Amino acid sequence: MAIKLQTLLNRAKENMGSGMNPVVNETILEVVKLAYEAGIFVQITAGYRSFREQNELYERGRTNKSKPIVTYARGGAILA
Repeated sequence: MAIKLQTLLNRAKENMGSGMNPVVNETILEVVKLAYEAGIFVQITAGYRSFREQNELYERGRTNKSKPIVTYARGGAILA
């Protein structure tokens, strides 16, 4: 059973959250639509990530060595 376009769009809107630039939001939704028309189902799982959230991810695998490192970027690193 194929997933409906509206389901993908609703999930994308919900998962992107409120911190994203509106132009980025609209562009992402357009990509989801175009991909769907090409038979590709794109699912957005996350959008804006605050510096705090990014730093928490960065610390995984560093504060607890039994867990793998999940990212090499600290919060704000892409802006530097």
